[in-house]
Amino acid sequence: METRRLVLCRDSYRCVICGRDLDAQWSGYSIHHRRLRSHGGVDLNHASNLICLCGSGTTGCHGDVHADPDLAYRHGWLVHAWADPHHSLFTRRHGWILLDQDGTWTPYTTNTRKDNQ
Repeated sequence: METRRLVLCRDSYRCVICGRDLDAQWSGYSIHHRRLRSHGGVDLNHASNLICLCGSGTTGCHGDVHADPDLAYRHGWLVHAWADPHHSLFTRRHGWILLDQDGTWTPYTTNTRKDNQ
């Protein structure tokens, strides 16, 4: 539960894709695993692998991620099974960032951005 709160706070209770406000009591949002749960891994539930999205796996931005995986991989909303989830991702509020395991983020530069593909 602590990681969930960390991710919600880091993402300012907003969907990282569209910027919609998310109410922690509202069920219309989800904490999305960038490297899918089916891929496993020791860092699966680390903050660097998790982002807040509106909707479920079939609705809202979360549904869009799964409906268009090519776009999602290019923007870092999905990460390949073999990849480190510390890869960059695009957010509406901050542009391209890197997520850290401690629940913080760092702006990217062209020198720090990792290729998600």
